Amino acid sequence: MDHLQSAQPSPARDRHDRVIAHFDLDFFYAQVEMLRNPALRGRPVGVVQKSLVVTANTEARQLGVPKMCSVSEAKRAGGNALHLVLGEDLTLVRTKQSAENKLNDSS
Repeated sequence: MDHLQSAQPSPARDRHDRVIAHFDLDFFYAQVEMLRNPALRGRPVGVVQKSLVVTANTEARQLGVPKMCSVSEAKRAGGNALHLVLGEDLTLVRTKQSAENKLNDSS
């Protein structure tokens, strides 16, 4: 029966009153572009910065568009279905990040 006692929570674990969570926001740029242009929702979207597709949403990934690839590679993978948006104006991204940070700070 001693082995059952090891399943009990340790006193050290009980002392911690917070949880650190990591959220992967890889699609964040694509999500912001879809907020900016709702017609893009449900369509394959890649975000271009400095001649690279820096991220792609789920629909684009399903077509084989990876993140951090050349525009020509993304076009080969996504074909005519892929919508590429210029994502170098980060004003809206920064606004959304600021709102996200405030939400995280309040919890």
